[in-house]
Amino acid sequence: MNTEMPVKKIKTSKIIYVNPDDTMLKVEEIFSHFPIHHILVVENKKLAGVISKHDLLRLYQDAVNRGELLNRNNVQAADIMTKKLITLDIEDTLGLAADIFLSNKIHSIPLLDGQELAGIITNHDLIRYCFSDNIS
Repeated sequence: MNTEMPVKKIKTSKIIYVNPDDTMLKVEEIFSHFPIHHILVVENKKLAGVISKHDLLRLYQDAVNRGELLNRNNVQAADIMTKKLITLDIEDTLGLAADIFLSNKIHSIPLLDGQELAGIITNHDLIRYCFSDNIS
């Protein structure tokens, strides 16, 4: 694997996102219709957070542990999302992305081109690249 290759070469460019005030129902609907594990939360064209399937499972488990029933219409993306994000620039390297995945135990990194959201890279993207015929 060429660890010096920029992440933009293997990033997912089709950005699937929700707004912070979208409901948990919309988030669930997106997860059920697309083969993804992370949804970006965007507010005023700026990255605000990330929601993973794991975040949803944790929310359900917490409600069960408290003996509560979740009203998924009252839970907003802003209530679920991870706000403290690690991002990369599209020119950063695959080696840096791999180091970040391993040292932070995360599975996705939003990508920026300057201040503009440009995509996302996941550990699956990196693994797929490593085992593809396109290794350079």
